[in-house]
Amino acid sequence: MAFYIVVHHSSDPNQLWANEWEAQTLLRTITTPKNIGVMLAEAKANGERIFVHRCAWNTFPAEICCSALVSEVHDLDKTTALIRFTDVRPVGTPPPVTPHAGQSSYDARPPE
Repeated sequence: MAFYIVVHHSSDPNQLWANEWEAQTLLRTITTPKNIGVMLAEAKANGERIFVHRCAWNTFPAEICCSALVSEVHDLDKTTALIRFTDVRPVGTPPPVTPHAGQSSYDARPPE
């Protein structure tokens, strides 16, 4: 199984978290709830590639926009973590599942 994080499209004006994108498809940095930070720290420790589920917005469909390795995990406060990614690669495939509103992550088979 692979670990997926769920993020808003970079053009969506209703951003709950601060994310840094390159060309709207490559995710470089995120802020996230600390529990997701813990899971991403585990992925980093295990050298696991994570996948980014970018939610649909306007005319853009939901997609697995990229995959990445976790390079840094920092606690910002008691509830928030800052995550930096490296070796970010475009993917561009349909998501394996539809997350429910408010869902920040899920496990699923990796894209083929």
